Amino acid sequence: MQEELKDAGDQRLADGTEVTLEAEHMKGMKGAKATIASSTDQTVYMVDYEADGMTMTNHKWVVESEIQPAS
Repeated sequence: MQEELKDAGDQRLADGTEVTLEAEHMKGMKGAKATIASSTDQTVYMVDYEADGMTMTNHKWVVESEIQPAS
């Protein structure tokens, strides 16, 4: 999600691009350096989920092809 990358612009970033994170939903993320491992043109969603007894809010990024109805 390019909104969470410093000076990312509106064009898709190439794999391997080094970026600075603006995200603040986890301690230590804002200002951290990262490298784009892969990118997509699909719509990306941030979701809340529970794992190992913890509730994560606006944490996991998923694309539409990964979303399935709850059973």
